[in-house]
Amino acid sequence: MDSQAVLLKCTGENEIDSFQGKTLPMIPKSFQGMNRIDKRLVNFVEKITDAYIHKSSLKERKTKGQFFTPKEVALFMAGLFTLNKQNIKLLDPGAGMGMLSAAFCSYLLDFEKPISLTLDAYETDSDLIPYLEKVYKECKSVLEEKGHTFEYNIIQKDFILNKVNFLKQKALVQEHDELPSYDFIISNPPYYKLNKDSPQSKLMNEFTSGQPNIYAFFMALSLEMLKPDGQMIFITPRSFCSGLYFKKFREWLLHHGIIKNIHMFESRSTVFDKDEVLQESVIFKIIPCARTNDKNQAVITTSQDKLFHDIQEMDVEYEDILHRKNGDIFIKIPTKKTDIQVQHIINSWQYTLKDLGIKISTGPVVSFRAQELLSEKFIDKNKTSPLLWMHNIQGMDVLWPIEKKKRELAIKLEKKAEPLLVPNSNYVLLKRFSSKEQKRRLYAGVLLKSKFDSEKIGIENHLNYIYKCDGMLSIEEAYGIAGILNTSIIDAFFRMMNGNTQVNAGDIMNLPMPSIEDIRKIGSLVKINKPQIGLELDKIVSDILGIDSELIEKLNKEID
Repeated sequence: MDSQAVLLKCTGENEIDSFQGKTLPMIPKSFQGMNRIDKRLVNFVEKITDAYIHKSSLKERKTKGQFFTPKEVALFMAGLFTLNKQNIKLLDPGAGMGMLSAAFCSYLLDFEKPISLTLDAYETDSDLIPYLEKVYKECKSVLEEKGHTFEYNIIQKDFILNKVNFLKQKALVQEHDELPSYDFIISNPPYYKLNKDSPQSKLMNEFTSGQPNIYAFFMALSLEMLKPDGQMIFITPRSFCSGLYFKKFREWLLHHGIIKNIHMFESRSTVFDKDEVLQESVIFKIIPCARTNDKNQAVITTSQDKLFHDIQEMDVEYEDILHRKNGDIFIKIPTKKTDIQVQHIINSWQYTLKDLGIKISTGPVVSFRAQELLSEKFIDKNKTSPLLWMHNIQGMDVLWPIEKKKRELAIKLEKKAEPLLVPNSNYVLLKRFSSKEQKRRLYAGVLLKSKFDSEKIGIENHLNYIYKCDGMLSIEEAYGIAGILNTSIIDAFFRMMNGNTQVNAGDIMNLPMPSIEDIRKIGSLVKINKPQIGLELDKIVSDILGIDSELIEKLNKEID
């Protein structure tokens, strides 16, 4: 298959350019194929961006939510558009240095027939405006050399505060053509959390749950400003795909838009500088729900890094990127055929922890806030209680005491400590943090009441603990839940749902689970056989739940 055919498939659109009669120059499996794209515009932006970064501080840029798009990523994003118009209205709602707009213009240089492009670019930082003006003047000059026309408007206003009334107007006006709307929107929006009382949060309260992040507001408002046949490409953190804070936003987004393309990078540190963005960055192509015929498949691509080495692509059924449980909806990102098999198996499980009368909470001991209550030594059960940290999870057990620097062994039994202690009981402890680069995302261990002589215990805030709402988990239930959470099949499913380093309690509550009877059967065998986490544990679970052994072996090879 030649690179053009591969590229066209990667876009999810089997369209030929309607007014030029040729395929568009999309991203090939090796980025070397991009040589045919005229890169002088993105090179120009890169040069002046480097100059700005050299004289500004990282701290200042982070405060403003500025993370400039690398030129390779910008070209990939612009290449996802299906360009089938000669008169184009483009929006860049967080223009920064103009890299994304310049990448879009770079693709237009390949067309022989004249194109008329109008760009609206929003940027609030007065320090960037002179640079942005230089970029757009250069774009105008280069495009006009090729016979195209380019008009641009730099709008030095807050995109949200300036355009939020658009939503209210659109609900009232019958003829939507009177309102501003766009054929294409491309954006690397600012990333920072907003106070729930901020002007933006108050105006966009339809999308707010808890503490919102401004990038979600950019996505929502942009989608509303698309024409019915429009397309938008965003690069954002993956955090909106799951988690409580984005619940309302996900519901709204999936009701009003259709996800056509998703691109993931294997390492979170390769897109932006590792000191700038720790979250996993994902590229999304979204179209309005008005195009209902498009709601059948999505295209998922992955690459090793921002140079798009070792790019892989896969067509998936649209429902295979969605997960519905407990009245919430999540966006899953399967990247392999085995992921599709995994989710079909796990989605057949009919229960969640909530259905089984089981809850999960976050450890209440925040060490830096409770420092005066922590003790380096366990004195006796009348003066101190055991304090458990992430390092106490060893395999599928919870072991205490384990000496570790700056990790106190106990918490003092003082009146101030009472709200921080939980009853000594049977629990499943789950690490709240891991890294994407670790072999597994979920690490669960069993804490048995019989291991301690104390009435209360302390659980540090980097742990979640799973417990029965009414009564106590049996030993078999505890080992069964821990066993299932430690399997490669659940780990693969969880990675599809969650791209964060944090394991949220809400995500675990929404995981499908087998029946309590099967959980107890698994727990009984795990307690007796004490299997190693990996293929040995997976076989116990798969035998009881009837999971194909060939799939289990594939998953273990992928982890290794």
